[in-house]
Amino acid sequence: MKIPKGSIDCMWGLDKPISQYFVAFEFETSTDIRNTIPNLMKVISLQPQRYPRFLVQIYKGKLKDKDLLYLEDIISKLPVATKIIDNVGDDPEVAAKNVLIKLFNWISMYSNIQDEFMNRLKKIIPRDKMIRILHYGEGAPNHLIYLDNALFYTFYDKDKLMWLKSIWHKEEKLSKLLKMDDVKDLDIVIISDYSIKNGEIKQLRKYIEEYVFKKGKNLIITGGVGLTRKYNELGNEVLGGSIKSNFPKKVKIKENKSNIGVGLEFGGYNSFKPKDQEEVIAYWDNGEPALIVHKYGKGQIIIFTSDCSPSWGTPSIKKDEFKIMWRQLIEKYISKNDQ
Repeated sequence: MKIPKGSIDCMWGLDKPISQYFVAFEFETSTDIRNTIPNLMKVISLQPQRYPRFLVQIYKGKLKDKDLLYLEDIISKLPVATKIIDNVGDDPEVAAKNVLIKLFNWISMYSNIQDEFMNRLKKIIPRDKMIRILHYGEGAPNHLIYLDNALFYTFYDKDKLMWLKSIWHKEEKLSKLLKMDDVKDLDIVIISDYSIKNGEIKQLRKYIEEYVFKKGKNLIITGGVGLTRKYNELGNEVLGGSIKSNFPKKVKIKENKSNIGVGLEFGGYNSFKPKDQEEVIAYWDNGEPALIVHKYGKGQIIIFTSDCSPSWGTPSIKKDEFKIMWRQLIEKYISKNDQ
């Protein structure tokens, strides 16, 4: 696109309902950053109402750490969300997939991507380069966003495209979701602070046996008042222990060998008696289990015994350390196992 100060390599935009640019791309075959600053500033020459929402700077080679830090300092001052993607190589097909994956993981942190568009991406991105997540439950629809943000943070710079579907429990029944044909494509199912119903236990157990035990998928269950003893009907062997009572009192995650979530404070927790103490990877400061990773067949069931919403999670769920906790958990216990 020709502009007063040169040209922008590639622009993505739309004409309806209004004419607007969304993404500007600059491609660099050299890793010499002296030419980068003028490129990054080109979008500033556009009229403010025409600014693209995102600017992506792509390098064929790998940038030096000091150059990357310098550029990140520069782009933090630009009035456009900017992403640097380096080391994409010189194979256009490989580079394009690399850019698409990192681009849309990053954009998901700022803007919702429609299911229709994600389904189109499925035709381009290989299946082993996608991770598909269903996040279900919570007491209010806006409570899903805190854990969602942690997931976006986890995958924004990874080499896998994250597909995330968040559904408040009043929008759809869990038993219906677990019967759908595309449930087989899910890598992770997350059930957040949800009081499971009688008819859903049977369907959830069926999902666990078919997809977690046999096919190595991952089930994550988070606490809150919704994590009731009803889940114990899944069985001690399946759950990795048994749920006792919930306690609405402050607790902190104490030092642990995995260094996960240390110091994060929550306003309550669910007491859980583990079948195997070795599967507890983090404890509360009162000695109760905080995080359990239970191996079940080829897959695993992970239980976080507190809440990922404002009910018990304030102020921790708004902190970067909360996102880091989930990133560490997924990197260490899930990413290498997903099918």
